Amino acid sequence: MGNKVLMLAAKANMIQQFNHRNIKILQSMGYEVHVATNMIDFGSMSAEENERLKIWMDENNVIAHQVDFERRMGSLKGNLHSIKQLKQIFSNNKFSFIHVHSPLGGILGRIVAKQFHVPVIYTAHGFHFFKGGPKSGWLIFYPLEWFFSFITDTLITINNEDYALAKKHMHAKNIVKIDGIGVDVKKSWHVTDSEKKKARKKIRKELNIPENAFLISSVGELSDRKNHKIVLDALKLMDYESLKNIIYVVAGTGNNNVNLEKIAESFNFNDSFKLLGYRTDIHDIHYASDIFVFPSFQEGLGVAGLEATLDGTYLLGSNIRGISDYINNGNGESFDPNDNKKLKKILERCIETRPQVSVEDVKFLNKYDISVVDEIMKNTYAEYL
Repeated sequence: MGNKVLMLAAKANMIQQFNHRNIKILQSMGYEVHVATNMIDFGSMSAEENERLKIWMDENNVIAHQVDFERRMGSLKGNLHSIKQLKQIFSNNKFSFIHVHSPLGGILGRIVAKQFHVPVIYTAHGFHFFKGGPKSGWLIFYPLEWFFSFITDTLITINNEDYALAKKHMHAKNIVKIDGIGVDVKKSWHVTDSEKKKARKKIRKELNIPENAFLISSVGELSDRKNHKIVLDALKLMDYESLKNIIYVVAGTGNNNVNLEKIAESFNFNDSFKLLGYRTDIHDIHYASDIFVFPSFQEGLGVAGLEATLDGTYLLGSNIRGISDYINNGNGESFDPNDNKKLKKILERCIETRPQVSVEDVKFLNKYDISVVDEIMKNTYAEYL
């Protein structure tokens, strides 16, 4: 391999969740790929996933550098320490360019890259300021993103709203839009109805869910941001007879499990509410479900909802950027993530009608396919050859 490139994120989960294919693209173009991230305090993934990432990087000849990035935006002392570590990495390696992710990694990476005259690609995985978002995001993150856009060579956005905002207000030399990080659209469309029925039967048997029960599912970290609470709040408004045939399952890990279980228990729904933990069979859970609810307050481009609707599950999603991008009248509907009464009405209608989603209903989602996203990324990287 010839030229070197650095992939940088504050936490290792950003590499694990979003950059395997980017790394392989860079290697296919002849680059020696380095990764700088925090693999000790590794972010929102399990310790097992973190170990799998380390093994994957080792097996794929990726050179890893531990940088002690702190949580969120870090402290002054911690950030100065991280900058010192990054300077050492830059001193020891002549990078053709760097590709940075996450607000903190993006800022510190660009500071050091500027000092070493190294071009920067920055992927914004959803700006922390957006229509309807908290004022704190606009007061803190908008000025930061605006300021550091002046030392950004290529800014990549992953949803419609961020792209429009970046074109209007940011000052990167190039602004590129990709539709999320890419999902395997074509593979989803090739799963047969018989395969889906088999998976549905398997999951329902494992979870002891009757075939005629109305199964609602969600996927995501058990956190305030993912907002699973509103689904329980909506169900709590229903009468006892309606609730008897409803099951709600959530696949994911996090700190809100006790709080969610208490809410379910408060209206005697605890036997019908199941926290599944980390699952590797999410597609099968989609096939077993009657609807999928994605109630997040904030997403860059929410993969969980996108994968659910591509699998043919009717989608109820928050009316925010990064989710509403891929919902139309055929494959689902949007709701205010603060309005449990509106969600209750939509759920009641879905329970009555049991809406179906066909491949034709999601044909417009082809732009999210990994082949389309990877081609844009390859062309973006090629600008720096």
